[in-house]
Amino acid sequence: MDHDRHRQLQDLLARLADGDRAAFPPAFALLWPVTRSFARSFLRDDAGAEDAAQQALVRLFLRAAEYDPSRPALPWVIGIVANECRTLRRKTQRRREGPLAEAEAQADSAASPEEEAARRDLEHAAFSALDGLSPADVEAVLAHVGAAERPALPAATFRKRLERALKRLRRAWSERHGTL
Repeated sequence: MDHDRHRQLQDLLARLADGDRAAFPPAFALLWPVTRSFARSFLRDDAGAEDAAQQALVRLFLRAAEYDPSRPALPWVIGIVANECRTLRRKTQRRREGPLAEAEAQADSAASPEEEAARRDLEHAAFSALDGLSPADVEAVLAHVGAAERPALPAATFRKRLERALKRLRRAWSERHGTL
């Protein structure tokens, strides 16, 4: 997502937070590819990703009044999508959908409650560190981990932007949570 789209997303979510219903269609058009891409990378399942992305957008639009326009929009959106992906994954596991061998493998590799709590805490800490970065930095980091499309930049420019974004992310992490 380029800088103009970040600004457009900020503006649309601010309008939604203010109750402007006319902002729904352009917000959906802007957010659908981002949410679907993130959900697909999170779940590794196209059908589940579509469901999670749809549910995330419904939840996002229902919670639009909670959005704080002084904060970056993309981390807020990605947090909602990640929560929906985790919810869908838990529902799928509870229903034990999929082949029996797959269910047995999941039971063996399931994280303990302590590991799951630690993972959630770490994820929350990572999103809080991302929240303090500029939209360009967030875009570079998310593109690097496959949660967003890579910006249309020359490879060397993107590598340098990513290097600087990761440096700022490390600094933000260290300020909030101590050294890496």
